[in-house]
Amino acid sequence: MTKGWTPRVLIVEDEGMVNRLYGHALEQNGFAVVQVGTGEAAIEAALEQPFDIAVIDLRLPGKLDGLTTYRALKAIHPSIKGIIITGYGNRQLLIEALRLGVDGWLEKPVTVTDLVEAVRRAILSETRQFQQHGWHPPSPSDKSALLKLFLQMLMATTVSNVGILWLVDSDEQYIRPQIVLGEKIPPIPPVQYTLSSEWLITLRATMDEITSSPCLIVPIRWQGETLGAVGLCRYRLSSVPYSQSDLHYLERFAEWLAPLLLAWLYPMEVLTNLTVLLESLTGLLHGQVEPTEQHHPQRLRLIVQKLGKALGLSPSKLILLELAATLHDLGKLFLPSHILSKPGELTEEERRLIQQHPIYSEQFLRQLGLPKNIALWVRWHHERYDGNGYPDQRRADEIPLEAQIISVAETLDTLLSPRPYKPPLSFDEALNRIREERGKQFSPVVVDALEEIAEELKELLQPQVREQEKIFSAGS
Repeated sequence: MTKGWTPRVLIVEDEGMVNRLYGHALEQNGFAVVQVGTGEAAIEAALEQPFDIAVIDLRLPGKLDGLTTYRALKAIHPSIKGIIITGYGNRQLLIEALRLGVDGWLEKPVTVTDLVEAVRRAILSETRQFQQHGWHPPSPSDKSALLKLFLQMLMATTVSNVGILWLVDSDEQYIRPQIVLGEKIPPIPPVQYTLSSEWLITLRATMDEITSSPCLIVPIRWQGETLGAVGLCRYRLSSVPYSQSDLHYLERFAEWLAPLLLAWLYPMEVLTNLTVLLESLTGLLHGQVEPTEQHHPQRLRLIVQKLGKALGLSPSKLILLELAATLHDLGKLFLPSHILSKPGELTEEERRLIQQHPIYSEQFLRQLGLPKNIALWVRWHHERYDGNGYPDQRRADEIPLEAQIISVAETLDTLLSPRPYKPPLSFDEALNRIREERGKQFSPVVVDALEEIAEELKELLQPQVREQEKIFSAGS
């Protein structure tokens, strides 16, 4: 620990004797400790002062369990780290804890030695790079920025704390790690590359030896040529093995990653339409978290394109608008999936978390070095014309026209699509809903433009609507 700095630890444990034992041990080892017995009390303490780490019992009295408490603490202090203590093993709860970014998981009985060591390790460890506050943004000139972004999202959606991208060095006949994100792991040596699949077997064996943890590695190929490989690890989490569906998902991701990697490797115009590729990648990631939204980026890009043309946007502005619409919901990928797919009413805390996603999306786009105005359009796509939106309560002309276009387009597609909490509406029903919000939720200018192109959009979107109705009916 840094000299002169005393880490602040919040202990959330309802058993008084255990709480005092934890507190005494941590104080004896140089930590400043605050002790509470409920999640509600933990939130009150966090509102009064910041903490570096929280040690939380999974089962707590009151309305907030340990994971909900940690989620609330993260919303108050995004940089806080967490250790969850539980008296019973549950793989699903552990996976959810990892999604939230906890830095440790201890099963009772917990010795004070184990606790102190876990707290010390969490304090000293680097923040996980797929957390929005733990990744230092690459410079706009960093050609690998987009690859890093999608690798981070892949880590988050598969509950992995290490992501690796290898590239084939055909001159020296080796495959070498080029990007390593997440937890700090031992150095990865290059592996000799062969035209047969022997290199992949060697690479997997090497990672098994280095990490002693569950890892998945698949090759990245383009038109029969191996460009490299992408891998995921649950480092030091041997109790959480990957499933066959995780492997299939990684294989699909590698297919989408190939042309993007090719464009990074070679100075050529491989990607004549970057937005189309991003649309496919974000659709794949959306589908992992919210299966009903896999084609949302594609439909949304179509709607904003038509609306933008109707409103007279220049071709260059249209390209930026389509890119913003394609990437506008990236922040959702870092929210708990059970909230995104919840069929019932959200709690106040869940709603507060959902309303953070435009901010997270804005941060990612800024980190990519994209133009500032694109990031702001994304941040404000849930603002309302009457000023009652989020996250900044902007109103009327304070909201850029492009953000207002994305707002109307997203609402239209959401109304046309099935969600866990509702069936899809017909195009005419959806259009009527939007008309009712003219001048309230939506800009009158954008709604009027939607009216002008309604028949054209209905013709383009109706086949997809009918297909979704079939899917929804089959699942009901």
